[in-house]
Amino acid sequence: MLGLRMRPAWPSETRRWLAVAAKAKAVSRVRGTRDLLAEDSQQHREVVGVLQRTVERYGFRSIQTPLLEYTDLFSRSLGDGSDIVMKEMYTFKDNSGRSVTLRPEGTAGIMRALVSNNLLLSLPQKVSYSGSMFRYERPQRGRYREFQQFGVEFVGSSGSSVDTEVIAMAADALGALGIEDKVVLELNTLGDNESRARYRAALEVFFLKCKDELSSDSINRLERGSVLRILDSKSEGDQKIIVDAPQLSDFLSEEAKTRFDTVLSGLDALGISYRQNPRLVRGLDYYSNTVFEFLERPVANGEDSEKSVGGGIAVLAGGCYDGLAESLGGPATACVGWAAGVDRLNLLREMSSEAIVSVAVVPVLAGDDSNRVLHEAMRVTQTLRRRGLTVHFCHGRGNMKKQMKAAGRHGSTHAVILGGAEMEQQCVKVKNLDKREETEVPMTELGDFEFL
Repeated sequence: MLGLRMRPAWPSETRRWLAVAAKAKAVSRVRGTRDLLAEDSQQHREVVGVLQRTVERYGFRSIQTPLLEYTDLFSRSLGDGSDIVMKEMYTFKDNSGRSVTLRPEGTAGIMRALVSNNLLLSLPQKVSYSGSMFRYERPQRGRYREFQQFGVEFVGSSGSSVDTEVIAMAADALGALGIEDKVVLELNTLGDNESRARYRAALEVFFLKCKDELSSDSINRLERGSVLRILDSKSEGDQKIIVDAPQLSDFLSEEAKTRFDTVLSGLDALGISYRQNPRLVRGLDYYSNTVFEFLERPVANGEDSEKSVGGGIAVLAGGCYDGLAESLGGPATACVGWAAGVDRLNLLREMSSEAIVSVAVVPVLAGDDSNRVLHEAMRVTQTLRRRGLTVHFCHGRGNMKKQMKAAGRHGSTHAVILGGAEMEQQCVKVKNLDKREETEVPMTELGDFEFL
């Protein structure tokens, strides 16, 4: 006998809706964006919640800035010649003719808010933020054109101890998410302004000699003065050239060397493991001194590749940026911070093994007692919600089988059943939907009942 694949027996109303929908031209999502449905949205909230609770222990408080900023903010903070400004921003003119941009990163907006609200007159400021950022990039694993980011900024304090504490806070946050064994910390120093000026000059001389062998992107970076960004190139041809490029460590001032060495010894004292990566420059031009990334731990042949440097996706990254406030019209202010990709953290995070209790209250409405049963069921629902439980109230008047199916669709783990018979006995039936076990519970004890 042939195995026939039967079509689902959709209700007539559903069939009519599907027929109408089939005739209509579907509107799809913008490429690189996602719909965060219930489970995904819950996971994102959990990650942000863990991060926020962690940074609050370090004295950071949350603020929010607009998704939309004047384009000039990013041109001044990131640099007109940066890849983000030139190729990746969603920019348009509003009805008044002003150029506005969906924020591609969070730090510039935070600093603009601190300058605009005169908060730099009262330092230090320790702030956190979270929300959507937008970049026109090629969508790939863990990278979207609209992506969720969580970040912190420690504004108004400078020095090796600040750098160390901010990195330790990041390590603490990743540990709280349970992914500390899945990431590796890499860090470098870009030195002070004097060190970077000497290093840029040396790099420019070096890359000009082999300009014809560079990728088109690196040639563009060289011509617009973003020579440090060439070190971040992923081109295989560029990488072969970069191996012989001058090392920043040869151009560091004694002060910059001492600061970085003190950061490293501070991390050693805290038991935080790390790798030094002399090619780490970060993707934004405003960084100075200490820069760092927590990367997805590289794996080779199923085992951790301990000697691999620079591999894996960055899930959290940051550094110092002492000149940003001044570029936005504020006073010269020392800053250090980091930002984490919530989407990327979710890729590494294990699903919580803790069972989440969700209760469906199912009133059995029949006969003259319907209203009395309905009102009592609603009272029971509120009692359970006040305990902090997630409770779905079944409003439908279908038979018990349909009501229980509805409870299952809402992800309920338990059902509380209440009808006329239960009202007479002043009890409810609690059904564990996974174990298919049923317990009779007096109404007076329902407030303390353990849903296991």
